[in-house]
Amino acid sequence: MQYLKWFFLTVSVGSILLAGVMVWMHEPEVLIPDTDMENKGTAGSQTRVEKPLLVERKGEKIIWRLQAESAKQEEGVMILNEPTLELFTEHQEAVLIRGTKAWFEPLQRNIEFKGDVKAEYQDWVLYSSSLRYRSKQDQVMVPGEFRLQSADTKVRGRGLRADRQTQDIFIDHDAWVRDDRQGNLIEFGGQNQP
Repeated sequence: MQYLKWFFLTVSVGSILLAGVMVWMHEPEVLIPDTDMENKGTAGSQTRVEKPLLVERKGEKIIWRLQAESAKQEEGVMILNEPTLELFTEHQEAVLIRGTKAWFEPLQRNIEFKGDVKAEYQDWVLYSSSLRYRSKQDQVMVPGEFRLQSADTKVRGRGLRADRQTQDIFIDHDAWVRDDRQGNLIEFGGQNQP
């Protein structure tokens, strides 16, 4: 009977250690090449980093890779200048997202881009003034107006949501689509024409 008690105690401790390792492996990893850190030493201190690189993995697969020219940490948020996000699909194809600035929340692993946002995937390009990646929902969201185009297709609207895993895209408002493939012009939508 005494051996049974020790067996269950060992299994319990092992389970706790395994859970801790799994949580640790899912946290975003921060790689900082060529760091130039300044700490101002005040109550609202800031840390400045040159060329930060953050990577989120799930097992062996990379979910996203975020890098920037520079960043500063303020009150639990990292503010990035000239950021680039590589968001990987389930088949490890990269969606490149660039903007003027981005805000990264390390605890929720959310990223918000502002200012001349451009996202590229295969032959598609999306333009907007802001874009958000929500880690928990695993979705890209454009809350305002956007323009999406390929060689033969143009789409405009407000409120776009794209699922990273399924690659499904949803448009919330004012969708307007023009499809010019193979000489067949198809145009439908509201008043939001390009």
